[in-house]
Amino acid sequence: MKKILSILFLLFVVFQSSAKDHFFNRLEKLYEKDSKSCLVVAKRHIKLFPEQAASYFFCTKISEDKFKKGKNLRAQYIHLNKAIAYANRFDELSNERLKERANWSEFKTELINVTQELVDLLQLRDEFSFSERLGSKLNELNHEYADIAIETESNDIKAVFNTSNSTTLFYGLATGNELVESASLSEEQKLLALINTERKRLGMLPLTWEDGLAKASRYHSYDLATQNYFNHSSYDRINGELVKVGGTFDRIPKFYTKSFVNGENIAAGHQSAKRTYQQWLNSKGHYKIMFNAESTKIGIGVFYYENSPFGYYWTMSTAL
Repeated sequence: MKKILSILFLLFVVFQSSAKDHFFNRLEKLYEKDSKSCLVVAKRHIKLFPEQAASYFFCTKISEDKFKKGKNLRAQYIHLNKAIAYANRFDELSNERLKERANWSEFKTELINVTQELVDLLQLRDEFSFSERLGSKLNELNHEYADIAIETESNDIKAVFNTSNSTTLFYGLATGNELVESASLSEEQKLLALINTERKRLGMLPLTWEDGLAKASRYHSYDLATQNYFNHSSYDRINGELVKVGGTFDRIPKFYTKSFVNGENIAAGHQSAKRTYQQWLNSKGHYKIMFNAESTKIGIGVFYYENSPFGYYWTMSTAL
């Protein structure tokens, strides 16, 4: 009897898996033929079977397609916000087989990149409420994300924390008295040189180094790594949940008050200045920060924490 029950259970599992594959294939064909109909079917299926992952994937794809066709910034935000919400559900519910079937790793990388660009652009346009909502959902999708390659080019990059207490976690908004050691002073200067070389080629004045901006940048890189989030604003992680404690332009002036602070870039995953520079160079929002003709000052901070999702975190701050 036990043997018969085992066989029946195995047949049931095989049938369930086959049914899910069949539904994924059906949605895939429908998506290629008529994405609107695909979205209707996928949404209906989510209402009936909210724990099945396939529908969330195609809702993500279609929402991202709509984002790409968005005629204005708010339309882009609405569609990409939906895409990230669906993506988080797919990431949560799908198994490795389904993720491989959906080519999820590659698609997720693309989605994270375009979302971070939009978050940056929203901040540049002073749409801070939208950027925070989208950034929070991006944090969720980034939580287990570790597909960015980490190189080992510089010998002087090492794991360091705060100079006064290596186990410190910063809580609340920065006071400006926090001091974080750079993971690599030489890589920070290499990044400055790369930016200034291109600024000169474009006919712009080079940016000059400001220690206050560098302290602000190192602080934020440290906070991103140790509190496990990725956003321009400052957050505390309390009982596993992120709580916002201040915005970008609340934090930086705690360290630097000589002139008007006008921009910030963040990046994660690369040890070298060159790879980080390329990451920003290929992003419209980050490019604008590096090559704003009105900017004259800069500070850069890189921090490494081996227990963080990305390892290396970079922040650069600019001012007039």
